[in-house]
Order: sequence, then structure tokens, then C-alpha cells
Amino acid sequence: MGTPIHERIRRARISRGLTLEALAQELGDITKQGLSKFEKGLAVPSSTRLLQLSKALGVKPEYFFRSNTVSLAPLEFRKLSRMPAYRQEQVQEMMRDHLERYLSLEKSFDENLSIKLTPARSVAVNSIDDAESAATWLRKKWGVGNDAIADLIDLLENQGFKVVLLNGIDNFDGACAATVDERNVLFGLNGDRPGERMRFTAAHELGHWIMKLPQHMPEKDKERCCHRFAAAFLFPAGQVKLEFGVHQRSKVHPQELFNAKKTYGVSMAMISLRLKDLGLLSDAGYRSLLIQFGQQGWRKSEPGALPSERPRRFESLTFRGLSEDIFTISRAAELLQIPISRLTDRVLGALLHE
Repeated sequence: MGTPIHERIRRARISRGLTLEALAQELGDITKQGLSKFEKGLAVPSSTRLLQLSKALGVKPEYFFRSNTVSLAPLEFRKLSRMPAYRQEQVQEMMRDHLERYLSLEKSFDENLSIKLTPARSVAVNSIDDAESAATWLRKKWGVGNDAIADLIDLLENQGFKVVLLNGIDNFDGACAATVDERNVLFGLNGDRPGERMRFTAAHELGHWIMKLPQHMPEKDKERCCHRFAAAFLFPAGQVKLEFGVHQRSKVHPQELFNAKKTYGVSMAMISLRLKDLGLLSDAGYRSLLIQFGQQGWRKSEPGALPSERPRRFESLTFRGLSEDIFTISRAAELLQIPISRLTDRVLGALLHE
């Protein structure tokens, strides 16, 4: 059974980050009390009003009549405490909307396009060292080896994880949304972040999914485990030692960090902490780097920011369905949330993220 229209209106408003009053002001001819009646199902909007709402809320009119709905398990956020509740709800509805469109897109094809996921909580982790081992286990399971991961988002999509980039949300790095049956997982990442930060966040969310952490473990310790998992997954200990040596050092040149950043797609700050965690850099040497980073302004903005990685699977499937006449150009535009004019023959196949 589909989601009622009144609930669709509420979700679309939340997804846009609008209050009832702000939406009423944008429409201009209705009060927030009138909108509240729509959202509570106490009044039914006319077709004209739905067209006005679709324009104001940035959705296609078809959105209000979708037959499919997705029930999500509670979201996992990075830096949860820094996001106010209304922003968390906004992210949740943005991710729900994308996942609904994604699942509907997959069902449009005769063949089974689902990829079997590595199950949630596959590895029991009770300590930081266990988190390091979990990353090593997953690399082996996925056949990644020890080399640098050139495109993490591509790897995640090939392993069945869905990815979407969300823009314009303050204090947001990433979140993981899963359907209640845990058969579909969506990683939402802040598309405004530098590539190295986005990759770390994606690996962090992967850690939340893969590791079975004790319920009694404090949240800060859970976050530390996910941080260690992400660092180990992106820059395995063996490769760190190949790059920086096997003996503890008291000093590391920033150029070494910069070169490793370019090779492994991780931040200089993360590499510095990784060296310390693996006993390859002394505490004094690590503190010295932190001071140097502060003096150079690198804590806020490191040199050599990497380009953001982009998910491609959703877009590719949409263009495939369009070219095979599985659905109409209007349906494709609704899936991609873009005007039909951008799907003319002249731009057909253009990379929408570029």
C-alpha cells in the first residue's frame, strides 16, 4: 500500500528543510494552519494545489501518488549530536525518497538487479584492535588485496551498497539508512566535502554496517572503532609500513603525508593519526605535526584536496531504461529529479553530476 498523500506532503516539506510557516509564505495564498490540515489528512488538496505544492517543494507531481513506500530502520549518523533534530529528519526523508526511487527503478527491469550484501554485523568487534582486523577481513572477503582503493564509491556500489550525495546540509558528513529487512542499504554522503573526507565517511559508515559492536560499549568508543576500521580499510597497516618504514620515527615530513594522501585517498591528518596508532610515530612527533598543521591552517583546509567521487549506478540504470524504452522520458526525469528538458537527445547520456 502506498503512502497517503498527506504524509507525502509532510515528507516533501521536511526534505526541503521548510517549516509550515515558510512553505505557507512561499505559496502566498494559504496559512500554515491550512497546510497543517493537509498534512494531518483533515483536508484534501485540489489538483491545482498539488501542482503548486510540487513546484514549491521541488518534486514532480507524481511524487504524491507513488505506490511504493520504504520503511527505514533508525538512521546511523556521523556526528549525530551536532545535528539538530529537524536536520536529522530532513536527511532521513531525503534518503527515504532516494531509496524509494532507487528500488522502483530496479524493479522496472525484468532481470534481478539486486546484489547480495555482506550481512550487517558480520564481524564481532570488542576493541580497537578488533576493528583493525575487521577491515583486513573485509578487504580479503571482497578480494581488494592491500593496494589503494582507487574509487571507493564504485567498490561499494559493486558490493550492493547504494550511495547518494546530499548537498547543502550543515554539520552533516554522512549517514546510513537501511530497510527494516536489511536487504537494502543506502549511504548518504555530503557532496560538498573534499574527496578524502567523503571517502573516510563512507568507510566509517561501512564500519557501522559490518561490525557487531557491544550494546554496552560507550558511543565514543563505538565511533573510535569505526574510525579505526575506516583508516585500516583505506590505508592497510602493511601499506603504511611500506610507505613510512617499520620503525618508530620522531619526525615525518609533510611532503611524505601529501604523497601518501594522493596515493591512498585519505587526509594528511588521518595518515598522521594512523602512524601514531600503529606505533610508527612517537607521541611527541605526532604533537609536532599537529602544531605544524595548526600554524599552516591545514586543520581547516589541507593542501591538495581530492575530487569527490560520484555514484554512477542509479544514473546509469535510468539511462539504460530510457534507451531500452522500459519507461518514458517523463518517468526518467521523475527518477532523476530533473526537468525533462535535460533529457533531450542533445544531452542524452550526459553525466548529470559533471
